[in-house]
Amino acid sequence: MNFALWRKAVTDSWLHLAISCAILILFAWLFVWLMSQFDTSMIESLVRFAPKWMKELMPVAPELMVTPAGRLSVLFVHLITLLICVGWAVGRGSDMISGEIGRGTADLLLSLPVRRASILIAPGTVATAGAALVAFSVWLGIAIGLWATGQTEKVGIAQFLPGAVNLFALTVCFTGTAVLLSSLNRDRWRTILLAGGFFVVSMIIALVGELWEAGAWLKYLTFFAAFQPQELILLPAAETSPLACNGTLFGLGLLGYLLAAAILTYRDIPAPR
Repeated sequence: MNFALWRKAVTDSWLHLAISCAILILFAWLFVWLMSQFDTSMIESLVRFAPKWMKELMPVAPELMVTPAGRLSVLFVHLITLLICVGWAVGRGSDMISGEIGRGTADLLLSLPVRRASILIAPGTVATAGAALVAFSVWLGIAIGLWATGQTEKVGIAQFLPGAVNLFALTVCFTGTAVLLSSLNRDRWRTILLAGGFFVVSMIIALVGELWEAGAWLKYLTFFAAFQPQELILLPAAETSPLACNGTLFGLGLLGYLLAAAILTYRDIPAPR
């Protein structure tokens, strides 16, 4: 019976995972190749004459951002990367409870002789393993790109591992958030819209906190305060807090799972529409 739950979790997600990983590997590879075509002096000039507000958005000093590692670190905060990682998180998280209710399979799953909360273990574990593969696909794409362009001696691929771990932690955090929202809804699309809206609002608040000096405290109201892949890649370990950043994101994700499990244990399961 437990095997059936695990098989269902893998069957429901393997195609989404394969497509996400393939896109990220190819995108990172292409990004590395494009960066290798640019003249470094031109990039340095663009950064030097960038407006003040743009420099304030840079997570580290401009001179670090123009280095080969600095330019490639943008991959971990690129919109395409974030959309795919958040897409995995929202897709898996929304499917665990509200997706099952919408398909009419929730009653069947909950009729199994297991605790209600335990039906989240298999899909939650698969979602977490998938988050690791999705995040490290960016790292793998960078490695392939550096090898293909002959830059392995200029840039150490191990330098990007802290960024991949931080991206993995962010994906776990948002999966937990999506599962929590899923536990409160009966319609998967509503869960997806709420989770997507939450992500966009959080991004806006973090951006305002970065640009508005008096409102710098605002960014600490969102999980983006702990998402610092570029700092973890480019700054010495003594100047960053990888344990605090990743621990905060993992903790928030785990809290979302635990709250969702508690809500699922006591809520009434509505009939599918």
